[in-house]
Amino acid sequence: MSIADEEHVSLIVVDLDKTSYHTTLRELALKSRKPVFVMGQKHSDKGLFDHVIFATDWSPASERVMNHILTFRELIDELDIIHVISEKLTVKDMRELKERLVYTRKICLDEGINAESHIYAGKVAEEIVTASADYRGTMIAVGSEGEKPLLKRIFKGDTINTVIKNAAVPVLIVPVPVPVSRD
Repeated sequence: MSIADEEHVSLIVVDLDKTSYHTTLRELALKSRKPVFVMGQKHSDKGLFDHVIFATDWSPASERVMNHILTFRELIDELDIIHVISEKLTVKDMRELKERLVYTRKICLDEGINAESHIYAGKVAEEIVTASADYRGTMIAVGSEGEKPLLKRIFKGDTINTVIKNAAVPVLIVPVPVPVSRD
């Protein structure tokens, strides 16, 4: 990560065995200030951008992923926008969720991206991986808020790490930039 910062790179691409380098991938996914693209050992005959699965919760990290997706709009053939419900919602919450999905899809369609939106329910990481299989995704794009305190990771789980570990396709992790302290 220090080399990436020194060289002012815009993307880190990693092609490691997901099980052998578990700690390395976890550190990159949680601590990198640059987007990390984890290739893994399973490569498809299809292009990486043929069918992108975009998992969103409309957090700042998800918004950054959306900006990257729009940057690559000419390369993306299909986009499935996925939101995972992990807690009980009210009717009002469901309406707002549907409106957000419709709005996000419209942005993509207006930019020339063939997009559909879907709602899944359950454990976030598992449902993202399931969606990538359901829609035959060639890549998963997710945002990362960065490293969470240890207790939060233990009790809520580590979504990004679980997606990387279980996905059968490459994963693009886009972090929210962390301000660099100038001591």
